Amino acid sequence: MPLLGILSLFAGAGMFYTTAQLAERAAEWSLYVWVIGRLIGIILILWGIRLVAGRFARAGSKVSRLNRNRVMLPREGMMYLLIMIVAFVASLIGRSNMLMLVFSIMAGPFIVNGWVTFSLLRRNYVGRIVPPRAMAGETISVEVTLQNRKLWFSSWLMVVRDRVGRSINDGLPGSSIEVGLEPTVLFASVKPGTDRTASYQLRLNRRGRFLFGPLEISTRFPLGLVERGFVTDKHGEMLVYPQIGTLSSRWYRESQLAAEMIERQQTRKGMFEDEFHHLRNFRPGDSPREVHWRTSARMNELMVQEFHQSRDQGLVVLLDLWQPPRPSEADIERVELAVSFTATICMDHLRQTRGVEQVLSICGRKSTTLRYTTVGQAVESLLDTLALVEGGPADGLAQAVAEASQSMNSLVRCVLVTTRQDDSDLTKQLGNDGLPNLEIIRANQEELAQWFTLAGSVPPSQVGDKTTSSANTEVAAV
Repeated sequence: MPLLGILSLFAGAGMFYTTAQLAERAAEWSLYVWVIGRLIGIILILWGIRLVAGRFARAGSKVSRLNRNRVMLPREGMMYLLIMIVAFVASLIGRSNMLMLVFSIMAGPFIVNGWVTFSLLRRNYVGRIVPPRAMAGETISVEVTLQNRKLWFSSWLMVVRDRVGRSINDGLPGSSIEVGLEPTVLFASVKPGTDRTASYQLRLNRRGRFLFGPLEISTRFPLGLVERGFVTDKHGEMLVYPQIGTLSSRWYRESQLAAEMIERQQTRKGMFEDEFHHLRNFRPGDSPREVHWRTSARMNELMVQEFHQSRDQGLVVLLDLWQPPRPSEADIERVELAVSFTATICMDHLRQTRGVEQVLSICGRKSTTLRYTTVGQAVESLLDTLALVEGGPADGLAQAVAEASQSMNSLVRCVLVTTRQDDSDLTKQLGNDGLPNLEIIRANQEELAQWFTLAGSVPPSQVGDKTTSSANTEVAAV
């Protein structure tokens, strides 16, 4: 609730209550006191209603004309206005011309400050450049540009304030925006007909879709008694990927052991092995069919293609993001850990293998299945999907297990990453027989510490996002 709005409502109500009493004591000035008092009371009440209603407007929504232009009083301005009101009321009650003169002298700078701020804000345009994608936990930079299109006057001490919020339950009924940060950038001076570019830095520790805007530009120049500003409908959007960690040696050791124990029965390409290895010189006993004639003609000697057998395994990952209807902090943290671990093993498998299929089945609030064979088509789609998944009832786990069992063979490694802590519930979803060679990994810090580590020591569920800002040679305070 804005403090200034509440004070304005009380001040307006107080003016209505005391106007009649002040008018009785003012004698021949009673009519003027009554009109001025009631007018001030109406203005204060309307201003307070506007400030309070503007606070409840949802962040990221389109700015209405009522809330587009802002007039605020800083703490110094409120004290200055209070002294003016006391001097004015005392001059009327005591019939003192000296106090009326003091009120008039004080009102001049107050009015001038309001006019100057209004003139400085005219014909100013602000924009923002947001990176479309980022990784959770890394520092990103957002550029803000202020353009002064006035012909004669510079824009002094312009403050640009942005709003950053995370979309909750994105694309689903009941979705909302969680407002988290309000980064601020200060422009000391922008000359007429020019523009300046500033930047602020963010470190977002939560994955998801983040919405930027609207942008608010304001100034208190030159006296700091009145702050005027306006809000622009400049919105941006950024997708934050889950944190990618580093797999431990135990993960690679068990994967290599499983690959060496596999007896493969697969069709070779003619008389060659599975995968091209390199070219070498012809040796006695080599088959003429292995000669690479184009390279031999270029090198003026016989060159032979050499192949080796590919031992890459396919990967099937079942991501079970079960979460109760009213999750606790521990439940949310397990979901974030499961998503980060799944992103890590999927990205590592795509980098380490070629030509084998990877299947990712996600069961949470919604069920999704992704299939990839190459890195180029997989990375962006995989991370985009994992950035937006949400925990939920995970009703599709039994169906995902049934589909995975149809494609299971000795050449595929199957991993189940689950947030469930109840063994009976998990057994019910998997069935009595389950899946052969299924590796079950529970998403908690103790067990996942054996398999991977995250960069730094920031928990994936930490909400304490941070901002810093800079504006070329200016110093900006957040």
